Amino acid sequence: MELMEALKNRHSVRQYLEKPIEPEILKILQEEAAACNQESGLHIQLVANEPRAFDSFMAHYGKFSGVTNYFALVGKKSPDLEETAGYYGARLV
Repeated sequence: MELMEALKNRHSVRQYLEKPIEPEILKILQEEAAACNQESGLHIQLVANEPRAFDSFMAHYGKFSGVTNYFALVGKKSPDLEETAGYYGARLV
């Protein structure tokens, strides 16, 4: 699949299965987040098996349900922070 085709076909799912991430997959995701951190200077964190992940008022803004695993992309304020976080967030997707 070409990049532009993938971008056009990408979609977001906001209802999730109550299923833990398999240990092998979790390890791969953690390793990729570490690689992204090394390259980007971000502090990407994988939060796994957190049932209260989106319990706050602001979290309900996106109408997420059943989320227990997520990436937090954290970085120092800079003119390119949003672009950098977007690039590495998309890479993790």
